[in-house]
Amino acid sequence: MLAAMSTRFVLALLFFSGCKQTVAPAPVPRVALRAQAHAAYEQKRYADCARLFSDANSVEASTEAGDVYDAACCQALVGEKDNAFSSLQRASALGFKDVKHLQKDPDLEALHGDPRWTELVARVSAIEAEYAKSINAELHELYQQDQAERSGDSAKLNWAEVRPRDAKRRSRVQEILDAGGATVAADYFHAAMVFQHGEDIADYQRAHQLALKASQLDPKHRQARWLAAASKDRELMHLGVPQLYGTQFRGQNGRWVLYEVDPTITDEERARWNVPSLEEAKKRAEAMNAPAK
Repeated sequence: MLAAMSTRFVLALLFFSGCKQTVAPAPVPRVALRAQAHAAYEQKRYADCARLFSDANSVEASTEAGDVYDAACCQALVGEKDNAFSSLQRASALGFKDVKHLQKDPDLEALHGDPRWTELVARVSAIEAEYAKSINAELHELYQQDQAERSGDSAKLNWAEVRPRDAKRRSRVQEILDAGGATVAADYFHAAMVFQHGEDIADYQRAHQLALKASQLDPKHRQARWLAAASKDRELMHLGVPQLYGTQFRGQNGRWVLYEVDPTITDEERARWNVPSLEEAKKRAEAMNAPAK
């Protein structure tokens, strides 16, 4: 389905009338905890992943279905079935609707024998069916195919087989767009993601344009904002110039490294595009290279 990071705060000392007082450390922001949780997942530290997602929601309850779904995956992997089902129910309430992904996700296999699983699948199917009435169903299906291709271990993917299917999807998406088939933010987001997995700069530029359109139509579409940033970064990386936001990583000498980042871009600007801080991106690179535990 998807493929992070750690923060430390120092106690500040204030002096008033000769008395020394300590100020409690500020809580770690949810975005940082979420990034750390994803890093733990990548390192197969599933217990840490589950705990960090729980900590993130204790700081500020997530309104992102994807975040809550990811928490459920980690909880299921460490045998926290009740917590996993609770998270999946919340994810569905927040709009999670990819029933195919739900059913095929290996992280959730431990839940399949539970009586609650059938009820959950039926609920998500109903949500997906209702959602399909408001969007271009074919663009959604092409997006789901794109995501399904990348849901497993990327190191095991046969890219010689995947790339021709990617190209065919891009061609069909462009036909739908040319015919005026995209009307709502979700349509443009689905189209953008397919182009994000293209092979040349023109594809990344197209992805950026489409993601921007999606975020303009729905300013609350956090995934569209992130994709607008990521597609611009991917374009810049392939042009051989520094990326802006820090979403792109590259293999170098057998290791993953964060591709060069423009130092003038602030973390505040990153947050505006739903992108973690630069420090979190650096820690994600470390996590990607750390041996699985």
